Amino acid sequence: MLPLYSVNKLFSDNQSDNKPAMAQRLMLTPILLLALVLPLPGYAGDGHDHEHASSQNQTLSEPGKEYEHEQDEHNDNENSVHLSAEQIQQAGIISRIIPAEKTDIPLRAPAEIRANGYRSFVVSPRVDSVVITRHVALGDHVQPGQPLLTLFSEGVASAQAELRSARSEWQRVKNLGKNAAGAARYNQAENTLAAARARLTAYGLNADAELTPASFGEYQLTAQTAGLVLSDDFQQGQRVTAGSALMQITDETTLWAEARLPAESELHLTRDTRVMLNVAGLNISAQISHESHTIDPLTRTRIVRLTVENPDHRLHPGLFASADFYTRSENPITLVPETALVRGSDGDWQIFIESTPGEFSALEVERGRTIRTIQTTERTTSNAGEILIEISSKDSAALSEYSVSQYPIVVAGAFFIASEQAKGGFDPHNH
Repeated sequence: MLPLYSVNKLFSDNQSDNKPAMAQRLMLTPILLLALVLPLPGYAGDGHDHEHASSQNQTLSEPGKEYEHEQDEHNDNENSVHLSAEQIQQAGIISRIIPAEKTDIPLRAPAEIRANGYRSFVVSPRVDSVVITRHVALGDHVQPGQPLLTLFSEGVASAQAELRSARSEWQRVKNLGKNAAGAARYNQAENTLAAARARLTAYGLNADAELTPASFGEYQLTAQTAGLVLSDDFQQGQRVTAGSALMQITDETTLWAEARLPAESELHLTRDTRVMLNVAGLNISAQISHESHTIDPLTRTRIVRLTVENPDHRLHPGLFASADFYTRSENPITLVPETALVRGSDGDWQIFIESTPGEFSALEVERGRTIRTIQTTERTTSNAGEILIEISSKDSAALSEYSVSQYPIVVAGAFFIASEQAKGGFDPHNH
């Protein structure tokens, strides 16, 4: 393309030439001016800019792809922690395969220790009396036949006097014989003696005991069973009526526990259902003895009575407890020790799978029910086992990739692996 000043010079230099040449040059002038306006094909702006931009975008995008690819590989490597055998030993890392299986799942219900009504005895007078002396105090252990308290009763005094008279009459008639005394007198004396003896026996006294006028009216109530004095609601000198409960004696070697289940609970219980009581930190085995078929109108609960052996007298009526009823799970579940669970960087629970020896991969899980295993040593006493946690994976694909039934799970030292994981800046969500 010619510059503008060259065209002008060409036009001015040839003004003096002949007219035919001049006319020819004038015809070329518009063509040259048109060449100044139109761009040459090699300098087309649109095509050059598009091609240059495309080339530039391609050049910029390639390093980005390489960075993204490197970042993904970096995240994949950070998803696992590699430890040497020395590190594993020093950190005390233990891993083992934990298969998913059906197990006993506990259902916890509040309970209360109560006296065994079948092994309890209420001490009460059978006739109106006055308390003279007590011989035992609250909380004492008593044996069968041991005196508990002394009372006085006019009714007892009258019955003792009648028995003494009946004995004397019967002795005279018996010595005379039935023929000499007469059949009527003989039979009457015998019947009167039997009635007097029965009256004292009904009062709870020994009709064969020696009677003296000085002891008329006084009698003692004795323990009918071995046990503990749980209550003594009376005072010396107090007048009590027949049937008043003065003391309660309970054999504490066997007690009851009343557990309260929700009214709508569909838990199927049998006498063979395993039940564990937790009382003041003690885990004790219990047996179902009765399941109520009525609902408590006040608490709207269903009462299940449990029988608890208490040979060491560690339990006492009135203690609050919790009862765990163990029923079999319908589907296999995975239970891991509580030490296997650690918090991830995002606050979610996670476990570590040993995918290859020394290579530990993190797997986020959902924390489920807490189950305390019981190692029973006897039927009535037991030692608490380890606490197990039910887990399930948030990601079913991850669960299939790291099957907890095929790969060992870290059950000890997971915190150390988590700290090593944090040093690498691992983000479980690849943020």
